[in-house]
Amino acid sequence: MKVAYHFNCSDIKERYDSLFYDIVFRKLLKLNEPFISSKILVGDLLIYEMITKADNPSDFLNYLFQIKDDTWKRIISDKVKYFVEDTVFIICFETIQKEIAIKLNEVLLTEERYLGAYEIDNSVELHWWLYGECIGPRFRILNKDINILVDNNEIESQEYVKDIEERIKKIPFDNIDTEFSNYRYSLLDDKHNYENARRTTEWKKGTESIFSTITDEIIAKLTDTAPDLTDKLWSINNTFSHAQTGEQYAQAMTSCRRVFEYVTDCLFPATNDIIDGHSLKKDKYKNRLLEFAKRELKSETNIDLIVTNTTSLFEEWNKLYELSNKGVHSEPHRQECRRCIIRTILLLDDLIAIKRTPFEVNIKTDKFINNFKDRHNASR
Repeated sequence: MKVAYHFNCSDIKERYDSLFYDIVFRKLLKLNEPFISSKILVGDLLIYEMITKADNPSDFLNYLFQIKDDTWKRIISDKVKYFVEDTVFIICFETIQKEIAIKLNEVLLTEERYLGAYEIDNSVELHWWLYGECIGPRFRILNKDINILVDNNEIESQEYVKDIEERIKKIPFDNIDTEFSNYRYSLLDDKHNYENARRTTEWKKGTESIFSTITDEIIAKLTDTAPDLTDKLWSINNTFSHAQTGEQYAQAMTSCRRVFEYVTDCLFPATNDIIDGHSLKKDKYKNRLLEFAKRELKSETNIDLIVTNTTSLFEEWNKLYELSNKGVHSEPHRQECRRCIIRTILLLDDLIAIKRTPFEVNIKTDKFINNFKDRHNASR
């Protein structure tokens, strides 16, 4: 999501942007998050004219903060007055994970000049104007590297880069580099307008809704017949979220394979049968899954879909193991691992889609009954 962090800077006589770069970037690096990737937009919050024209400044600020909306917000209530009375400086992350946004807000609370943060909704024209048009991209941060964004390589741009490098060189980034933005988000960018921003935001929200529906159905339907699936999916997400090395990403990928194997065991247990020349023994997971699909559906299109998705998963697993053996940097591992997780989820969704009847409920009552008997006998 897009999140802006705000700072009061009206009484600072020197250049205040450097002060807040130092505060925010140092605290962000100290979080030691395994993956951060975002453009950083900076500038002043230009709402003075809007405030003076508003009938009620409080109503305007409530609209600005999207108080009645469900967007994420952490405005410090006793510092709201600074948004009206003083100059407010913005450091805005174009893309940041919600968990990291929350952590960064928490460590910034000790800063006297920090006013709070909230999620930017570019489908709201006021948000797009203030946080897309009135401020501009200055950096791209990728883990512990930072790029200074410039439109071109002309003398003025080179001088600007040297100035910024001098002012952020003490921040413990691993690398400081230059990146040409080629006039992105400028007047020369024909896609830099509110309508495009609105459509992009609406697409993101729609996609989030689609994935939310998929995950809800996986839990609501597949866990009837595969009751341990929730724990296994949680384990994948937990490992992936905290992974920092190729080996840890490999663990998440291994967990994806175990989900595939576990669900296959639940849907089509191993047998000694051979059908159309294909063994259905314990280690023949792909054959068993395809046989399950064939028995559920007659459509060749749906069968082909299962074949394609399982093949893609096998290729992802093999590729990651090859990367791990070569000792490749963790970033390729993360990309491969993320795709594998998404494909695993989509495969589970395929299985739900092809099931014509409710999944058989597979709840084991033996443990409960045995525990009850043991307690009953102990009390006699």
